[in-house]
Amino acid sequence: MPKDNTFLIVILGIAAVLVFSGVVDIPGFGGDDGADDIFPSDLKTTVTLNTGDELATTATNANVSYYVFDSEGNYLKEGTTSAGTASFSVPVDASYSMWVYDDTSATAALDYLPVLVDFSSGSQATKTVNVDLKRESNVTINTVQDPVDLNANVSATAGGTSNFDILISAETSNAAANKPVVRLEYNSTNIETTNCPSLSEVTCPDRLSPDATENDMCYVLDKVVKSSDGIQTISCNLKFDATNGAASDAVEITVMDTGIYRESDYKTKGISAFKFGTENPSNNANIGAGDSATTLIGIQG
Repeated sequence: MPKDNTFLIVILGIAAVLVFSGVVDIPGFGGDDGADDIFPSDLKTTVTLNTGDELATTATNANVSYYVFDSEGNYLKEGTTSAGTASFSVPVDASYSMWVYDDTSATAALDYLPVLVDFSSGSQATKTVNVDLKRESNVTINTVQDPVDLNANVSATAGGTSNFDILISAETSNAAANKPVVRLEYNSTNIETTNCPSLSEVTCPDRLSPDATENDMCYVLDKVVKSSDGIQTISCNLKFDATNGAASDAVEITVMDTGIYRESDYKTKGISAFKFGTENPSNNANIGAGDSATTLIGIQG
């Protein structure tokens, strides 16, 4: 008489359901297909960071600093690249952010503009992150001029408004200025307000103080200006005082670039301690490239 295999079939069926649902994990069968086995044994990913000069005409390493943060913005580690490379370890299967830049001083020739990089370690034992950076450049004021007469003077009338253009460019070849800031220093007795309509108003740095009876206003061009972009035209205007505005005078114009600084408690504060500006407010130090030479727009009353 044939044996009844019904019981055996039921047992095998239950086992199959458990395996393929992941309740029971037999390597090579169902479940997560042994997914745990693809992680490195120490559960760390070794990251190789390669940093290069994006605008160089030939392959050029960029030696810079890097600061690594977890997905919550908490500080993890930092270091510098040598010969354009560095290596560090992070836990597997997680996401990270990393500031990469060099900001040695306002006069350094090979500073690099900051880049924020996001990456994931995944389940790999090794990972490569390549970052291209732009070498930092000062800003040159090529000229300031009346947009109609193309000379360096504008006419003043009491209560009236005069327009002028500022022509700027990155000073260094194969480099870039980060978000140039235009500073206008003007006689507050004769000039009521200034404006650069295509730019956004920002706070002027304390390291540049206006003279007595003068005010200063600052405006940021929210873009990176590369040397290959050529000359950029920024249009501004002056509104003259209704009583004293017809007097002859001049407005001083300086252009700075925007740098990055980190607050002293960045290891406890994390990524939020890294901020942009034209100076470090803790000591008023210039954190970007050097300021441009000051140029005048004359006012003829």
